[in-house]
Amino acid sequence: MSPGVRNFIKYSIFILIINLIVLFSLEGLLRIFISSPNKYFTETRDEQDRVWVEYRFSPLKPKFLKEKDRNTFRIFAFGGSTTLGFPYYPRSSFSKMLETALKKSAPDKKIEVVNLGLTGMNSLEIKHCLYESLRYSPDLVIIYSGHNEFFTASLIPDWRSPRLDHFLESFRLHSRLYQVLSRTDLLLAMIPAAIGTNQELVEKVNIDFELVPIENRPMSREYSQDRLQGYRYHLDQILTRLNREKVPAIICTVAVNLQDWPPEWLPSPENLSDSQWNDLKQNLHQADFDIADGKLEEAELILNRFQPRTSQYAMYYFIRAWLEEKRNHYELARHYFLLARKYDNSRHRAPPEINQIIRELAPEKNALVVDVEKLFFENSATTPGFDLFVDHVHPNLSGQRLIARKLFQTLAEKQLLPLSQPLPDFPSLDDFKNEFELNQENLPEIDRLLSYYLLQRHFPERDRQTIKLLNEVISKHPDHFYARICLMAILLEQSREEEAIQVIKDTFQAAGGIQPVQKMLLRYFFPKILIQGNYLLVHLNLDPTVPPLRGILLVRSKPEQTRTRAILPLDQYHWIFQYFPETNEIRNVTNSGLSIYQAHQAFCQSGKLKTLDFNNYFAQDPKSLHTYQADLSAQGDELRMDLLGNDPWLSFPIKLETSRVSSLNLEIAVKPEDENQKQSELNLYWSGSPTPIFSEAQKISFPLTTKGRFQAVEIELSENINWLSSKEILFLRLDPATFPGKARIREFKMVFCLPDSSQPTPE
Repeated sequence: MSPGVRNFIKYSIFILIINLIVLFSLEGLLRIFISSPNKYFTETRDEQDRVWVEYRFSPLKPKFLKEKDRNTFRIFAFGGSTTLGFPYYPRSSFSKMLETALKKSAPDKKIEVVNLGLTGMNSLEIKHCLYESLRYSPDLVIIYSGHNEFFTASLIPDWRSPRLDHFLESFRLHSRLYQVLSRTDLLLAMIPAAIGTNQELVEKVNIDFELVPIENRPMSREYSQDRLQGYRYHLDQILTRLNREKVPAIICTVAVNLQDWPPEWLPSPENLSDSQWNDLKQNLHQADFDIADGKLEEAELILNRFQPRTSQYAMYYFIRAWLEEKRNHYELARHYFLLARKYDNSRHRAPPEINQIIRELAPEKNALVVDVEKLFFENSATTPGFDLFVDHVHPNLSGQRLIARKLFQTLAEKQLLPLSQPLPDFPSLDDFKNEFELNQENLPEIDRLLSYYLLQRHFPERDRQTIKLLNEVISKHPDHFYARICLMAILLEQSREEEAIQVIKDTFQAAGGIQPVQKMLLRYFFPKILIQGNYLLVHLNLDPTVPPLRGILLVRSKPEQTRTRAILPLDQYHWIFQYFPETNEIRNVTNSGLSIYQAHQAFCQSGKLKTLDFNNYFAQDPKSLHTYQADLSAQGDELRMDLLGNDPWLSFPIKLETSRVSSLNLEIAVKPEDENQKQSELNLYWSGSPTPIFSEAQKISFPLTTKGRFQAVEIELSENINWLSSKEILFLRLDPATFPGKARIREFKMVFCLPDSSQPTPE
């Protein structure tokens, strides 16, 4: 061995030892400050010295006693949102229905069906949670899982590296360092791409879920097969562990909405060019329209013409299935619906291979199989659809009851729980509705979810069903502005403009003004639908293969943050409406609004940008400013305001043509007297009257933090239809806050588009 190689080995060993010392030292230091790693369950002791266990991560927060008495029969139910009971939780789920029926059939037993479902839970998370739950002595485990395998996964494909998986499992359970790293992206950065699938790593970084909805990102065959192998591996480990612990298990196959939930349009068939793909999707969409209109022969001609291109294309089979459904050829329709599922590349629902794994593996591991997929086929008039589902995979109340009844029958037949008073009939759906107080007073949010899912799947048959449902929701809940805006959007896309305008008018009337509607739009639709003053801007995806509002019906935890996001360029909005609150009138001003914008664009392209510095101007003539509930002074390059009341502002005269203004820029620092005041709002008002009249209709708002530090604000006036439509401005007003405190303003400038000889000057 050469001296160079020996030195390299010594150096490498030295570096390894140093790194291990650093890691162990860091682990030891973290143990001083951080308690044991987060677990799925927490234990608390009550006044009677009983220890209660609570499932930490579920919105249901189920609790049970740690020490189980001899009369208790404890069932743990694992799975994703279906197990949780979406969208009916906390009132209902199949596990709650099962518990209710078991209590009536075994009144001498204390029945506990503990719902350990969690939205998005996959088989890896079930394994971790189940291992921890076994210390609480379950008498039976029920698992309904398979739909969430393709969203998230372990970075390391554990089925390929069991020993490494065992090490990482110990690391996860005991390491404080893991506890810290798992909350950041550092853990991802530390693991080389070679260990996991490349796509898995790509999907975990640099993804904007609003711009690139996850359902639109196709899965590679490698990634899909990796996740299926991972599912088999995790299920095998789970069932092996349950066997060793002598805990009976019931594994459910998973059901999907085949009839009423189309597959994804993407990806396009690999053998097609872009032009061929566009031609295909337009013709498939036309075939779907023909089927909806009863033109079955025309639809069949289109489908037959494109069949050679679509041997493995899911959308083709789905539309073909609907053609056969309309002809009452139900067996053939079911065949095509199943082919559509087979070739669908969606992450939203389990592929057929998931149920194959369950049916093969469960008997090998002495687990019982409740075949929910077969059950739903047997209880559907033709093929499972909205008769048993609320969306793509979540059963409705009837579907949840079917699962609960089958589980109940399995428990009785296999004598897993002796029933002292067998029920003559399993409780009806009405019985459960009464038991759980499920009525129209507590179901409006479920109606909203249904409308959302229908709108996401934009097909003629579903459009009609969507409009029908939205009208029903509005009739039950007149103040349901979300449903009204959804209805407006879909009517507009169908060119039913007069009906859409009436919906908008009724919306403002029901809301009692513009503010409640604006709040709702900021929460759900921004920036595709928003209000600028008295103008409502609507942008829809007009590609017939894309739902009109895909990816923008998002509920944000902090709706006010949406205001900082860039809106679409004004000429990309397909409709602009103006609202007149005094008469509750709505007018379509799309053409006039866009002409104002285009005139501004043309003017700015011919002129040059020039800047007016307000700070310099007001330092020379402080009397030109007017304040209310504020004292103003100019110090150096800053304007300083002492905010003396709850509505402090400064205003000044300035003669402007709005079409010649590009933007207003400033740097502002706000510090409130009340330190608990964490958020402020900068408001810009304007007035075109000789005596200034400022109203909410002529205002732009911008959020501010209140840490007393300067933050830059750029108000893009050239993209605001409310500003451009005002034509001429005579006064501006600036409101830096709505509370007493201090504000400092610098770099206060307005950018104009003017000919070379002109100079922007305040009055």
